[in-house]
Amino acid sequence: MKRHLTFLLLTFFCSACYAQNKIELNLIKGNVYQQKMSMVMSIKQTVNKNDILINMNIKGTTAFTVTDVKDGVYDIDVAYKTLSVKTEMPGGISIAFDSEKNDPKDTVSTSLGLMKNMPFHMKMNKQGKVLAISEVTKMFTAVFQNFPNLTPSSRQKMQAQIEQSFGEKAFKNNMENMMAFYPQTAVGKGSKWTVKTTAASVNMDMQVENHYTLDEVTAGQYLISGVSQMTSPNSGSYKEVNGMSAKTDISGNITTSMKIDRKSGWIAESASSMNLKGSVSFKANDKMPEGMTIPMEISGTTTVAAN
Repeated sequence: MKRHLTFLLLTFFCSACYAQNKIELNLIKGNVYQQKMSMVMSIKQTVNKNDILINMNIKGTTAFTVTDVKDGVYDIDVAYKTLSVKTEMPGGISIAFDSEKNDPKDTVSTSLGLMKNMPFHMKMNKQGKVLAISEVTKMFTAVFQNFPNLTPSSRQKMQAQIEQSFGEKAFKNNMENMMAFYPQTAVGKGSKWTVKTTAASVNMDMQVENHYTLDEVTAGQYLISGVSQMTSPNSGSYKEVNGMSAKTDISGNITTSMKIDRKSGWIAESASSMNLKGSVSFKANDKMPEGMTIPMEISGTTTVAAN
């Protein structure tokens, strides 16, 4: 009897150890899910043997309201709740914009404030893949109608500045890289899997190979760690950047630790650290008759919390 009981206990614990888990989104229609993000980034460029350091801090709280669920695809209304950007540049220059700032003379901060609670639409599948984004242009059109005194060129410049951090391309890029960890098959503790993505920005695209491990399974969470390698695709190819032909040759890694809610599959907590190094080369042009290669280092941390 004792041997039989021992065998049953061993079988139970071994089964628990090797239990397979389908980690995916299980969102509920009508529910609101939240992400509070903070990103701190440092960019060092070396120009004519002089180091130029730029520090950025981007923060935002975003609400995701599930309006429909069909065939594993979620229709989601997305609304910014708070937004802020702070940039520190050489010479003691500091520029800060905040949706909570009440200053009619600060048109950028006022624009961020007007964007609050103005929803746009997203379709996303159970693996966190963004399938479509719409109504972002409608949001920006509504925001900039509040500034009739701005010249068309000033309005275009300000909109481009805001879209660089909070527009459709920036939002899709941030979401896909944040949510691109879901495995395609069921996994158990210690399982490893790989997800390949592309990180796209205004001036630079990066190929990302993410390697994840399911470190632990608790009663309410999946604990996942990740190491990602980032490289410049087609590093020998030039493309237009601000009217100049430029190519990037940058690589590095990101380390990530995440806590995923077992019930919803939503990110409860996430922390990542990034380190990239390389250069940007410009062909000879009117501004740079001899061309130029600028060594560059990028480092930063990003945290995400559900509340």
